Amino acid sequence: MTAASDLITRDITKQLAGLVSFPTVSAASNLDLVKYVEEQVAPFGGRVRRFPNPEGDKANLLVSIGPEAPGGVVFSGHTDVVPTQGQAWTGDPWMLRAANGRLIGRGATDMKGFLACCLAALPGIAAKSLRKPIHLALSYDEEVGCTGVGPMAEWIGRSGLKPRLAVIGEATGMDLIAAHKGGLIGWCRIKGKPGHSSRPDRYVNAVMAAGDMLAEINRIREDMRNGPGFDGFDPPYSTIQVNLIRGGLHGNIVSESCEFFWEMRIIPGESDMAVLEHMKRFAAEQIEPAMKAIDPECGVFFEVQARIPGLKPNDDPALDRELLALLGRTEPRYVPYGTEAGIFQIAGIPSVVIGPGDIADAHQPDESIAVSELEKCVAFLDRLGDTCC
Repeated sequence: MTAASDLITRDITKQLAGLVSFPTVSAASNLDLVKYVEEQVAPFGGRVRRFPNPEGDKANLLVSIGPEAPGGVVFSGHTDVVPTQGQAWTGDPWMLRAANGRLIGRGATDMKGFLACCLAALPGIAAKSLRKPIHLALSYDEEVGCTGVGPMAEWIGRSGLKPRLAVIGEATGMDLIAAHKGGLIGWCRIKGKPGHSSRPDRYVNAVMAAGDMLAEINRIREDMRNGPGFDGFDPPYSTIQVNLIRGGLHGNIVSESCEFFWEMRIIPGESDMAVLEHMKRFAAEQIEPAMKAIDPECGVFFEVQARIPGLKPNDDPALDRELLALLGRTEPRYVPYGTEAGIFQIAGIPSVVIGPGDIADAHQPDESIAVSELEKCVAFLDRLGDTCC
């Protein structure tokens, strides 16, 4: 290892230790971390803009380096992490430690490792003769459905900055992810009318109504399996499922309430909202009439918790070729999980997903990332900075 590379590795480790030390689970504030990043970028002329949430306890942060000019590149990552409760950590999750060439701490992979790479790459990028700006976009509440980044992405899209590319640094093993599925998740809540189970026809059984709704969702699932496909995804079709359900009070009481959590993952080009409207229409036409005939207050209610737009391949093949060359790769990949990339794409910014680490290490006890992955990421970010010179 050369002295220069050793210095970069030490800087990555220092930055990741600083970021990990902030317990920014989605239920907590991220403002201390935002302030820390502002302090780190100040010596390099970083211009900062905050986008606070309505409550004022969280904020997106946009850092700009280089000239105030259109074009340039956005490096984007989220600041929130998943909780550690109930996991068998062998050390303090908020204190970075090293073992066997890996750095261990909550968020090391998802995705403070990428943010540490951005901060470690910043001195070298700031020293370049930039003709186009580099932006670092930090968001909140990604882990609860990508609900925080929207205002910042929309502002960037309409501000006149017109970045030519946004790189979302989720863990991809430094592969280029050119497309991913969209996601729509939420609750279906059924209100019934309780009573003694010896006379069920006098009441409305919420659990039984939920069963009818689940059967229809299963039919939708089968239609998706046999419907439109998108080569490169695994599976290559849209999916819908229910993994959580609760309802009823006692074995001999007609259930008054039942609720279940549904999720769908939709291939690019298909409409998630069309699927939701189908579910609502089925409930209104096939389930609710019999319920409301007994009690008009009964019904089936849908609540969307989060919507994550899909990412479709960019229209410019030359951009993918450029990125693949910088990465030393030959082909992009598609993935079934969602990221914030689709939100930037909708805002008019060509977007891809490239980041260090393996997504399988995310959210795990003793979450860790290989130092070699972080070094590769810093080298890639530096090469991408050269394209703005």
